[in-house]
Amino acid sequence: MKEPKDFTRRDFLKLAGLGGVALAIPALGSGFKIIGAESEPYQTAINALGTTVTFQIEGEINSVAASLAVDRAAEEIQRLETLMTRFPGGSEIYGLNRAGHLESPSSEVLQVLRASTASSEFSGGGFDVTVKPVLDLLNAYLAGQPFPSDAQFQAAKSLIGYEGVAIEDNFVALTKFGAGVTLDGIATGYIVDAAVNSLRSSGIRSALVNAGGTIGTVGSRGDGSAWEVGISNPLNPIKTMITLHLRDMAVATSGDYEDFYTADKTYYHIIDPFTARSPLVSHSATVVAPTAMQADPLGVTLMVEQPSEGIKLVESTNADCLIYTDGGGLLSTSGIEEMT
Repeated sequence: MKEPKDFTRRDFLKLAGLGGVALAIPALGSGFKIIGAESEPYQTAINALGTTVTFQIEGEINSVAASLAVDRAAEEIQRLETLMTRFPGGSEIYGLNRAGHLESPSSEVLQVLRASTASSEFSGGGFDVTVKPVLDLLNAYLAGQPFPSDAQFQAAKSLIGYEGVAIEDNFVALTKFGAGVTLDGIATGYIVDAAVNSLRSSGIRSALVNAGGTIGTVGSRGDGSAWEVGISNPLNPIKTMITLHLRDMAVATSGDYEDFYTADKTYYHIIDPFTARSPLVSHSATVVAPTAMQADPLGVTLMVEQPSEGIKLVESTNADCLIYTDGGGLLSTSGIEEMT
């Protein structure tokens, strides 16, 4: 998750196309194309997860019931964000990084940490939550410190390794002094899934939740058609390069064009655990999967992997993907064509 920001209305209206996925709700200006609704949808947004989280509710439900359902989902988002953020104001992950250990972790944090380990093992280490020391260096640069030296990057790299997070039912520890965990690449997906499940439990049968490009859907549109998700061109994010049609699925896009540390965008918010630098093999990677927590880390992994190897990796799962390579080519699994 990203550092919390204070959003103005102007900031909110500038979100069109950010995060690689956009929800074309004219009133919100967020780029995601929702076409053909027969009645006015219920639309609202909250500040959370370092971005603006938008909700769209459709179908046979009145605005009061929709508002109550969204309020419950928003409370769940904020509760989970507090548990899992690495920034001040957080509880468990922030505390883990400060103390190097965490006693009596919540079931939610344990679930995400264990899923992180599974994602690391599946990706051969391409996804790794222990890249926080590198992000700390780059954030210090943004705060006015000199750009990190090769020696500093190398020292941070020595702290990376998902095997260095020891997880037990009642205790979590970082086995390397100075190591740290960031759940940015997986917790957002987990929290979007939780919001979707909350809406379902409130009786919502048609909804879309968009957390800065990590999206979960409930059912179909109110008129029975599929949700239309426009995937932005990473070299020109205000333009849509492909539109996906989704029902009860999640989608997450990772890219090099939204949150970056240097003007040339060669250092951005995704870190290759093997080099301690940002990967430069692809500009964006979009994953469609049954859950957002599955899609989120796969998207990060695809930014690190060579595109052809990334395609093979996703083909071994029940997910699909679209990769915009550094050379400007588009690679996708076969299922993407069926969604367009």
